[in-house]
Parts: sequence; C-alpha cells; structure tokens
Amino acid sequence: MADPPLERRSTTPSPPGLLRPRLMSAPQGVFNPRLRLAVGPPGTGKTTLLTQWAAHCPGDVVWYQSGSPDVKPGKMFSFFACALGAAVEREPASSFPDLARAAELLDRHFYFVVDDLHLLAGTSLEEELEQIIAVNSPHMHFLIGSRHFPRINMAKSELRNAFSVFGDDLRFRDYEIEQLFRTTFKHPLSVHGISNLAGVTDGWAAALHLFHLAATSRSNLERRRAAESLNSRSRFAGDYLVNHFLVGTTLDMNRLLSVTSLLDFITPSRCDALLERHDSRVMLHRLEHLGIVSTDDDGATYRMPKVLRQYLLAGLEQMEPEEQVALRLRTAAMLELEGAVGEGLRVLAEGGDWESVKLLLARAGTAALQPGRCGWAASIPDHVLTDDAWVVVARSREMLDDGRVAAAEGAAARIPDLTTDPECLRRAEDLRLQAALWSGGGEAPSADTSSWEFRKAIRGDPCAAARSLGERREPEDLFTGLSLLLAGDQRSALPLLIRCAERLDMDPVSALAAQLALAVAGHRFDGTDADATAAEVDSVHRQAERRGFTWLARLAGGMQAALSGTAAAFAAVNSAIKTCEDRGDEWGAALIAAGAALLRLRTGAADLGQLEALARRFRRLSAGTLEAWAWSAEALVSANLDLPCAPENAQSAAAFARTAGVPGALAVAYAAMALQKPEAYGELMRQAAETAQSGGLVCRPWTWLAPCRHELVLPSSLPRDVPNGNGPSIEHSDGNTHPWPERAPLPSLQITCLGGFALSREKVPVDLSRIRPQARTVLRILCLNAGRLVHRERLAGILWPDLEAPAALHALQVSLSCLRGVLQHEGQSGGGQLLVRQGAAYALVLGTGSTSDLADFEQSLHAASLAKSAGNTLGAAEELRRAVGLYSGEVLPEDGPADWVSGIRESYRQRAAEAAATLASVELSLGNTAAAAAAATRSVEIDPWRDESWRTLVDTFWRLGDPAAAQRAQRRYDLVLNSLGVTAE
Repeated sequence: MADPPLERRSTTPSPPGLLRPRLMSAPQGVFNPRLRLAVGPPGTGKTTLLTQWAAHCPGDVVWYQSGSPDVKPGKMFSFFACALGAAVEREPASSFPDLARAAELLDRHFYFVVDDLHLLAGTSLEEELEQIIAVNSPHMHFLIGSRHFPRINMAKSELRNAFSVFGDDLRFRDYEIEQLFRTTFKHPLSVHGISNLAGVTDGWAAALHLFHLAATSRSNLERRRAAESLNSRSRFAGDYLVNHFLVGTTLDMNRLLSVTSLLDFITPSRCDALLERHDSRVMLHRLEHLGIVSTDDDGATYRMPKVLRQYLLAGLEQMEPEEQVALRLRTAAMLELEGAVGEGLRVLAEGGDWESVKLLLARAGTAALQPGRCGWAASIPDHVLTDDAWVVVARSREMLDDGRVAAAEGAAARIPDLTTDPECLRRAEDLRLQAALWSGGGEAPSADTSSWEFRKAIRGDPCAAARSLGERREPEDLFTGLSLLLAGDQRSALPLLIRCAERLDMDPVSALAAQLALAVAGHRFDGTDADATAAEVDSVHRQAERRGFTWLARLAGGMQAALSGTAAAFAAVNSAIKTCEDRGDEWGAALIAAGAALLRLRTGAADLGQLEALARRFRRLSAGTLEAWAWSAEALVSANLDLPCAPENAQSAAAFARTAGVPGALAVAYAAMALQKPEAYGELMRQAAETAQSGGLVCRPWTWLAPCRHELVLPSSLPRDVPNGNGPSIEHSDGNTHPWPERAPLPSLQITCLGGFALSREKVPVDLSRIRPQARTVLRILCLNAGRLVHRERLAGILWPDLEAPAALHALQVSLSCLRGVLQHEGQSGGGQLLVRQGAAYALVLGTGSTSDLADFEQSLHAASLAKSAGNTLGAAEELRRAVGLYSGEVLPEDGPADWVSGIRESYRQRAAEAAATLASVELSLGNTAAAAAAATRSVEIDPWRDESWRTLVDTFWRLGDPAAAQRAQRRYDLVLNSLGVTAE
C-alpha cells in the first residue's frame, strides 16, 4: 500500500481567506488541544478554517478527505497507520495495540485532518476514527470538520480540552466583514454597506464570497452601492443554494422548507399542521443531518439560514396570488391557535392583508401587544392608521420597542379620538405613560412604579432609587442592578444582574438588557478577554433581533462595533449613532455614544470632544447621573493631558457628582483632582480609592490612562509652566521661596538606563567626568525616576548612610550643585530648570522632545496591554516588539548589587521576559513563526527560569520544521529543570 501524502512543513504556508484570531486560539489554559472541531452548515467556512489551523500546526500534517466512495471497513485505520508509520519511520501498524505502540515513538506533534466527516456518519470508518482518537498520545492531534457534531465520546479524559467551533462562531461579524473586503478581497465597502451586507447574509461565508464574485467586475462606486442596496429579494446566492446547499433534499423536504420559510422558527408540530402529515420530525432530523437546518435545543425548534429563508420567501412570490393568501391565512391561523399571535400578525402583514390583520388584532387584544411582538406594525400604511384604534396601539408599541419614545407618545395620544373601547383606551394610556417617562425632560407620572424609580435613578441619586427598588425583590432585579451600576456600585449590582440575565425564558427583554450591561460594564470589563466580551454582546444582538427587541438590538450592535477598536469600527459607531438620531431615538444615540466612550477610555484612547458632547447629550435628556460620569471622565482625561482647564474641570466634576449623588463618578473626579494637585496627591488618591471602595466601584478608571508620550513628567509631581508670574511657587535649594518665572522651553534630555547609563542634552552627550562618583550616583537615581520626585532624605540615606543627617544633606546639596553645572552647557541656560526642588524632594524635569528608555518601555507595555484588551492583535504585536527591542540589557548594570536599584532591575527583567514570551504567543497567532521563535529565544535569554517561554520555544521550532533546534532547546530546558531539582518530563 502506498504511503498517504504526508506533509512536512519547513515554513508555514499562507492559508486562504481572512485569518480570524478568535477562531485560531483555544480557550485560556488550553495549550495545543488534542481535538479541534469545526461544525457548521455548508458554506460556513469549515474547510478554510481547517486549512488555517493546519497551516499553524507545529509538526507533521496529514489530510484525509471524506469524499471517496470507498468506505469499506479498515480504510480509515490503514490510512492512519501508514501516515503514522511514515512519521516514526516504522512499518504501518496492523492492529490498534500496534498503533498505540507506534504513537509512543512520536517525538514531535502529529496532526490528522479529516474534512467532511459527516459523509462517513454511520459507517465503520467513523467508528475507526473514534478508536484512533482514543489512542492517548500527547503528540497526536486531530482536526475535524463536519456538518453535524460527530459521534465521538467527548467525555473521555483525553478529550477534556477539545476546542470546538460551531456555525454561529463561524459567522462573520461586522468588523470581520470589513476586514475581509478590505484586506482579502481588496475591495473596501462603506460602513452602511458592511452593516447591510451583514444583515442580509447573516455573516454566511458563502454568501459573502458570492456577493464578492458578483460585484468584482463593477467599479468601486457601483460595488459600494450594491452592498448598500442589497435586500432580501436579491438572488445572487440562488445558484449556490440550489446546486450545492440543497443537494440531497427530496421533494417533500423542499416543500417543507418552502412552506415553513414564513415562520421565525420551525417545530415538528408546526410542519405537521401546515403540511397535513405526521412525519415532519423525521424530515427535520434528516435536514439537520444535511446541515440545512440547525437546532439549539435538541430538536424542539429548528432554524434555517437567513439567506436560504430569503431565497425561499422570494420563491413563494411565484405562486398564484390566491395560493399565497391561502397559505398565509392557514399559517396565521395555526400560529393563533398556538398562541404566537405576534408571529401570525407578521405573516399577514408581510402579505399586505390588512383586513385580516385587523381581525386577528381585535381577537387577540393585549396579548398581541407584548414587548417585541409588534415589529410588523412598522410597515402599516398610513391609510390603515386612520380608522382602527388597535392598529394605532400596535404602532405605538412598535415605536416604543424601537426607542422612538416621542413618536410612540404621540401615536398613543391619538387613540381617544378613534375609539371608546375601555380596554383599548387603557392599553393606549399605559403606552403613553411609558413613552412620556423617557420623552422630553419633564417628569411624568407612571403606573409602573419600578420604571419611574429607575427613571429617577438616571436623573440623580441612584443609590436612593436602588434602595427603593430593592424592597420589591426579584422582579425588579434589572432596575435595581442598573441603578446600583449607575451609582458605581459594581460589587452590589453584578449579582443582581447575573441573576436577572439567567431568566431568559421568564423575562427575555430584562435578561438580555442585563446580559448587555454585564458585558459592557460588568465582570469582563477588566479587558482580559476581549473575544469573550464581543461574543456576549453579539449574542445579545442576535437574540434581541430574533425576539423583536429592535431598540436593544440596535444598542448591542453599536456596542459590538465599538469593541473591535479599529478605525472602521469608530466609523461604524458614528453611523449607528446617526441612525438612532435619524429615527428619533435620542436615548439609543446617547447610550451607544456612552458605550463607545467607555470602551475608548478603557483602552486609553479617550476623546475629550466625545466626552464633552456626551455630557451635553445627557443634559438634554435630564440624565444627571450619566452626565456626572461623563464630566468626571472628561476631567480625568483633561488632567492626564495636563490641560490648562484641567484643575477647574476636576473641581466642577467633583461638585457635580456630589450634587447628583453618584459616588463612583465622585471617586473618578477625586483622582482627576489628585493629578492636578501634587501637594495633595497622596491624600486625594486615598480619598478616590476609599470613595470607590465604600461605593462598590471595582474598576479603577484612573489606572487606564498612561501619560501622553510627549509629556513624560507626571503632572502629579512637578509644577507646571504658568504664563505669568502669579503662578505656583517653588522652593529652591537656597531655602527661599520664589515665584515660578516665565522661561524658555526646557532643553530635551535623552536618558538611557537599560544596558548601561547614558545621558545626552539636546542629543549631545553630557560630560560627567568632571563630577564626583557620589554626584553621578545621584544623577542616575534621578534619571531612574525621571519626572518623579525623590525625597532628599532617601537620596542622602543611599549615598551617605554613615553621616549624621545635617552632614548628609549638606553633601547632597554639594552634589546637586555640581549636577546643575553639568546639565547647563557653557554659554547656555536651562540646567537649573532641569533639576528642580519641590518641598523636600527633587526631580529631573523632562522637556518637550525628551526621551527615557524606561518610560518608552513602560509606554509600549501599556499600549500593548490596551491593544490586546481591545482585540487589536497587530497593534499589540507592534508595541511588544518595540518593548522587547528597547530592553537592551539590565537596568544600570554599572551600579552592581546596590539595594536602591536591584529591586527595580529585577522587576524590569521579569517584565521584559514576560513581554518577549507574550510576543512569541502573539506572533504565533499571526502566523509569524520565525518571529515567534526569535521572541521566545529572547525571553529565555532574559530569564532562563520561565517554563512558559521554554515550552513555547520548543513548540515553535517544531512548527518551523527544525527538529534539531527543537531538540537543542529541549535539552537546554532540561538542564534548567535539573539545576532546580525538577525532573524533566
């Protein structure tokens, strides 16, 4: 038997399609899982993902394509045995025990890829594959693609860390569609075009590719217009659906799909009722097996892909008009009997049968007016709205669900002119009061006490509102939790919101709102798992769309756009805000803007203009609590930028937050004040921390911002330039106090502490040969703390520990005087300004254009962390490369084991090693295997005791196809372990 094609890769080939990092990485804590599964309907990109996975496998890769008609017993075993035998250079195994023994000979990773496993379902080959997977070798890995979940016992211990990707995971998100067309297809689309294409195709990979092919020959303008105008009637995917997607279906199956395309979801009982048969469950199971419909609840309900449903609905329009009407009436009647009145009204409304709509609405009454059930009312023509009160009530409900509160209030106010029906009038008044609660700035009474208390929480004093709501217990978990969250009490809010989020079946709108709040400002808001946060927001978006909660879906869509952190994402956020404004949804616009501002603040990229505009938005909406947060965030950013208006902004924000009764915003304002008051920095920061702690604020927003790169002096530690002579005073070394004078810009300094000390002034090396060793040590200490104050007693204690305090301080003054003379060039001024005293402390001031390798290193690590939190893998890689490149050696090696530097030196060494290790992982996720090897090598050079770095290095060399280097690295790692008394595995 000929050996199967065994691919040994020395370099990683470029895989097809867009590389999506969220699908490439296994969950945290899972390293190189033994089994990876890609399960989804046809055309969702399973084969592409398998190819991308295989391209990044660190070892031998063997492909098995399941399309062969030869499925005789033993074929799978023989194929695998030959491949494994070739890998270990042995004869193929003839039994499973022999196979297990051969697997023990593997000294590198071995990957077996099986695509289209569903074609082998029920055959002996599927059973053989399960037995092969059961061979428990840590070097054997399996990548499997299938239309349905394979019959593999996932409970086995060797598969406990399996990594599975399903159809919904494979769906392209909006930001991925933007990247796909911009980077892969080289045909960028507009923000509106991307949003529309995502809505019509539901992110289905095949549909996106088909649209690209259909539009390739068009001009850029025509292509963008085509994406923007694409609708459910477009038939660009028709041929693919007929010739590929629906292959294997029978006439009965096709009829079932056609008839049920009117339904939001399919059940066996619905199919039996519409088709007048009793075997629909069997057909649905077969359709699921073919990958044409999917189920999330073990066959209770099914859904078909959005593109397929649109294609089938377009096909219904080819029926005779009488047949169409009859089918819709029969479907609506069936749904009415089932209690799904809203869905029945949608079926009739989409057919334009408004008389039947009126009749069904009159029969159903308030049962048809529940949240999310009136989306159909958006298409009611004007002439129908003039004479039927229940239809107008439905329109008001639809407007309220869509966030158009002013329009909803106006529509509900018209009802008394159309009817005297007491039930209709009562329902209309309820809707009017709900809408009035959120429209305009004036207060409105409401029969719904909980809504009124929550509205008061948004106006101000959310803690009091939360206490009032808390007395009502579980039914008010959402409003109580949100009120506490508005106050900044994350600690108390999160348990309530989590409990509310779990009640999706009982109260779906509250549960989804709680899920969105948790995703944006809850337990994942530490930024450690951006992909998980995006998945949660995406889930809320899809669930809200399916359930008819259009306002909540639009809100989640805006948040989803902001999460990717790209320039295109910010354009999408602005588009979402404008969409809300155009629809009259002021609350939606404000909350999307707030979510985007919060996410930008969290990633250190806050925009002052955005925050100021946000505060004004909330003022127009009489949302004092939210306005307080906006002003405090604006004050924090102003203080971080050291703007002239920052002190006043911080004071105003603190006063506003105090008046509005928002402890969390007050804590942020205190932190902003601390940055502006160096003399009270410690006290104010303690006050900020204590206010946050007592108020339940878990996050610390003032830690999210790094100093601007052009301003390396911390505003909390040094005095500012003031244009007149009436500014702050500074105490000089002569003991007298002088006003801070006007002065020319400070000369720039270039400081190097990594790998050896060096100092330049205006890029000219400073000659330090004229000063004593103690003075040079003082200079190195000040450079190590550049931009920060160092107390004189600390300096004196380091340099002259054996002298009495007066003598030590005198010696320090002499050294500082020498330093001022050195820092000032002959014939130039500025040295005295570079070295300043504030109280009993000294600092080296860095003027514009100054650099410090330690500060640059810190900035790069901070920027990398923010980029990683935002899901910007490329940005994280760039910053990590910069940080690792900056670490040219230990901090101030010339000072040896001195106590004042050894702790700092060790801290930077560990952080540099960690940065290099992280860079190696990031490079691997980007497919840069050689760069990953270099980064891992650098990590173990810096810190040879890091297990993770050694393992990554060994693994990376295997990926590069360099077994000799991998073995050398493994031996070096074993020596390290042996030196620690640890037995190498």
